[in-house]
Amino acid sequence: MIHNALRTRMILTLIVSLGLTGCAEVAYERLNDPSRDTWQKPQGVIETLSIAPGSRVADLGAGGGYFTWHLAKAVGPRGTVYAVDINKAALDMIFKEMVARGTPNVRPVRATPNDPRLPEPVDLVFSCNTYHQMIDRDVYFRSLASSLRPGGRVAILDFEPRGFFSGMFGNRIAKEDVRLEMEAAGYRLVDDHQLIDQQHFQIFEAADS
Repeated sequence: MIHNALRTRMILTLIVSLGLTGCAEVAYERLNDPSRDTWQKPQGVIETLSIAPGSRVADLGAGGGYFTWHLAKAVGPRGTVYAVDINKAALDMIFKEMVARGTPNVRPVRATPNDPRLPEPVDLVFSCNTYHQMIDRDVYFRSLASSLRPGGRVAILDFEPRGFFSGMFGNRIAKEDVRLEMEAAGYRLVDDHQLIDQQHFQIFEAADS
């Protein structure tokens, strides 16, 4: 009887797990919807970043890989893009797409909430729609400085709070708050771009660089 109950519980756990994974995959597929190109302006973002061929770039919170492939094209075959995410479903999607595209300069990296686990220092850390989801951001980015090459940059693209309810549930963050937190983490603002409606786009570098 106990054995049957345990087996039933294991089956239910597996069903729930598979269901959650499926939901995650659907969510990440929606993030890659081509209609996003209209408002997100990925080409403009990449051009603004001025990424040199051969660069090492971390796509922090890569999700379904929407920006990963744009970054991979920018760094070229001699560069590397680390698609960093804490969610296995997201990285599985990126890996499948990486194989389908034949893109050897993309490497999925399974991070933890407090460590990107980058295998080497990078020239650029790029974060799109991820910063507001992070906890202890000042601690995180202070530690991240050791993963930047000399002259390395951190680019943060996120939603600006607008409207009465906007930002009440932690899904947006004001540009000024990002700047203050990054300064507290030991960075200085080097560029502030007005490229995308309803989003701010700031680039930082370590204050002692």
